[in-house]
Amino acid sequence: MRPLSIVVLPLLAAALAAQSTAVPGTDIRIYEVGSPTIYGRRGSAYPNGEIAIAIGHSMCNNGTVPIPWLGSSGGLMLATYPRIGFLIARESGGRMVQVSNKAPMKHSRIAFNLGSGPCGTCTSGPANTFRVGCIDVYTTGFNGNQGTLGPTTEVDPWTGNWNPVGSLFDSGDPSVGGAAASDGVYSLSTAGWDQFKNRMLVREAELAVPGATFYGQSHVSVIGEPGDVRSNNMGSRPLNITWNGSGWTTSLTAGGTFVAGSVLNRWSGATVTQARNGNDDGHFVVGVRVTGPVNGLWHYEYAIHNQDNGRGGAAFRLPVCASARVVAAGFRDLDTDPLNDWQVSRSGGELAFLGAANNSHDWNTIYNVWFDCDAAPVAGTMTIDEARIGPGALSVAVPTTVPGLLGTEYLGAGCPGSPSLFANGLPSSPNLAYALQTSGTPNAFVAFAFASLPAAVSLGGGCTQYVDGATLIGAFPIQANASGQASFALPIPAALSPTDLAVQAFEIAANGPVLGFLVASNGVRVRAAGTGCP
Repeated sequence: MRPLSIVVLPLLAAALAAQSTAVPGTDIRIYEVGSPTIYGRRGSAYPNGEIAIAIGHSMCNNGTVPIPWLGSSGGLMLATYPRIGFLIARESGGRMVQVSNKAPMKHSRIAFNLGSGPCGTCTSGPANTFRVGCIDVYTTGFNGNQGTLGPTTEVDPWTGNWNPVGSLFDSGDPSVGGAAASDGVYSLSTAGWDQFKNRMLVREAELAVPGATFYGQSHVSVIGEPGDVRSNNMGSRPLNITWNGSGWTTSLTAGGTFVAGSVLNRWSGATVTQARNGNDDGHFVVGVRVTGPVNGLWHYEYAIHNQDNGRGGAAFRLPVCASARVVAAGFRDLDTDPLNDWQVSRSGGELAFLGAANNSHDWNTIYNVWFDCDAAPVAGTMTIDEARIGPGALSVAVPTTVPGLLGTEYLGAGCPGSPSLFANGLPSSPNLAYALQTSGTPNAFVAFAFASLPAAVSLGGGCTQYVDGATLIGAFPIQANASGQASFALPIPAALSPTDLAVQAFEIAANGPVLGFLVASNGVRVRAAGTGCP
């Protein structure tokens, strides 16, 4: 556990200090995502290749002040203009994931001020600015220009700052070498490049998913924009990306609409929240979708979008009931390298996904984690550790849904090869549909045994008894159906005081290890009308 002073004092300082980089009235808005273009396909036979793709976007000055926009002066590159990031996401199988790589961002060194639009009337203003109310519309031909795309790692997305000296545009690829590689003068030549280099890439395996829905997202990073007005910096549109037997085609989905904010807002059945590191660093957006229970386990899906946090994420931490089971945990990033996958760590009341040293969760990317747990969902907090040293607190706390109500506690395994015992939901008060169920041998007779106290008594043969014999309430036989499922109704009435029951099922079987004719299931403790963790 971290010392309280380390965590609280930076938070207090952030609350007292204003955002140092903010320019009041600065507010840029994405209001449309333009039609996509596929530049080519490469690699092995379908579906084992990859494509290069770009998407367009439209933006306007939604603020009250002109936005400085100057790309060069006297031959030297300047950083006084916004930059635009892109990604493509897929929703399928109850999960929302990023399918594009950590794509380069667009550098546009000229504001075009094309006219009026969703931000109001295009006004007059100083030269080399994006004027209040004006729009700019970028096609894929503009956004996909390889000579104007640079690594997202070169910009601080919170401040919007970018240093041209030593950048890709300065050093070139391959590097021009010598003094020219760090003189701040544009040196990048795309001569000899193929159509994939320095563009957004998507693996075909990510696209060949039946029933999937795809979205393109654009995101503007601008110097001086206050953090409180950045929800309109991003937006998405649904895309058609289709294999026709010999190649890929793409378009905006007919009838699809633009939605502002993180693409996670598109995720069906998910709850989406966000938080930032005070006034010192940017936002993480967390989407969560909980389903179940199935066989007593809820399935938790999280998608974490680093919107504009410059220090990046190094760990996702969730509270979980200490005696709850967590199984089938997983992690997904943007590549196929298992050596940099984040690792799952369970310690007492915390479930953590810990980042690899070379795989921080950087801005304009979505990472995913998931698991099954017999603790039910409640309101809580995901804590995201910062990956790099910098201003602000050591972590960002994002309100979300967490596994924090253990109503049916797993006590341990019964006999080897035994039926499984679980609940169909929460023993909350009231829940008249609450029942205990087993999954075992078809048509077998099963006795549900109840006691007021749990036990852990060896029965021999590798079997354990979890109902206390001295406080045994009774055993009630039920015949399983043809699928091997037996159910015992245990309605929880209204206004019930918290009550614990130990429960175990005993299946009748020839030559069973218990008394020669019984097989003991796992044990559970029903915490009727209970709250929180045991």
